[in-house]
Amino acid sequence: MSKSFIESNDILFGAQLRNFYNKLLIYAISLGFIVRELDALKKDCDAWDYCMKVNTSIQMFAQDYTKFKLLLRKGNKNEFVTDFPILSEFGEIPAVVAANIQLRFRQAAGKAKNSANYTKAIGKDLGIEPVQQTFDPTTGKPTLKIKINANRPILSFVKNKYKGLIIYKDEGDGYVYLTTALKCKYNDMSALPEPNTSAIWKYKAIYVWDGNEAGHWSDEITIVVRG
Repeated sequence: MSKSFIESNDILFGAQLRNFYNKLLIYAISLGFIVRELDALKKDCDAWDYCMKVNTSIQMFAQDYTKFKLLLRKGNKNEFVTDFPILSEFGEIPAVVAANIQLRFRQAAGKAKNSANYTKAIGKDLGIEPVQQTFDPTTGKPTLKIKINANRPILSFVKNKYKGLIIYKDEGDGYVYLTTALKCKYNDMSALPEPNTSAIWKYKAIYVWDGNEAGHWSDEITIVVRG
């Protein structure tokens, strides 16, 4: 399965944008880019790098200042107040650019791909070919959630690409097979404890792939049921 070639993470997006610019300097003529377009792309790179530098510094400063505030107010026998924290300098501010760097990046990538000289090898070098993600059924681990409705446990999970979930249950005598759930919710209709009594039910599960158990076992979950 493929995904959008644009990185969703801000830091990775910045690295992708910078790589695209640096590598485009090599392919610019063959892909039909002019100096003005390269200059604009560099300004976008510089602006985003500066934005991320400032954003990261401010977040770290905020964390440090919160710790300082607590120390200043309540103290700590192993720490001493020496001075107020100071926000570091961010360096020279680059030229401001218009909003939506991501759109301009997508448009520049589109222009490159539309060139008669474009190849997938060039695209991979530029970092604009979607990453192919192969599904490995041996790596999945289901996460079970549980709640009570009308005294009955309802288990829920995310199927992802799997066919379903094999659920095992322990009512106190060890785990036994309960069901194979093909939908993302399963209502356990097992007999409840005697009236005015309670019991602890435990569940664990593993994914189904090609008719067999696949992946890793879920963490065990428990719930108290009442008769």
